[in-house]
Amino acid sequence: MNHDVAQQALDRQEIIETVNKIGLMADLRNWAECRASFSEQVEFDYTSMLGGQPTTVSADTQIQQWKDFFASTFKTTQHLIGSHTLTLKGDTATCISHFQAHHVFLDTSEGKTWTLGGTYHHELSRTTKGWKVTKMKMTALWEEGTSPFSK
Repeated sequence: MNHDVAQQALDRQEIIETVNKIGLMADLRNWAECRASFSEQVEFDYTSMLGGQPTTVSADTQIQQWKDFFASTFKTTQHLIGSHTLTLKGDTATCISHFQAHHVFLDTSEGKTWTLGGTYHHELSRTTKGWKVTKMKMTALWEEGTSPFSK
């Protein structure tokens, strides 16, 4: 195996781990490890679910928003991310994945759970600290239960 092929295999493994770690660490409420997957500024696109426009914010700001929202809304969550398809171009990459995200509410008066399914499109850049997500687009394809955004 030549060096380029070996490096590409290592890059692919690190990219998939970086993408998977976002959901898993959010589920474990390990916000520092979740944050470690992102560059300093990140474009987040949840327009398929929330409307509006994509926004670019600091990763620290987004993590704090997630932390506050999860703590005030969900008892537990589970994000399953897989079927990764990657495109590598030097020090940049794209990763498209399927996801299912299951959420159990703290307040069960309007429903106990909400499950969302769709795709993620991540763009990443190689840094001195490894691969970091620079763009995260979630495309919702289906949902069951009560969305906290439909209230």
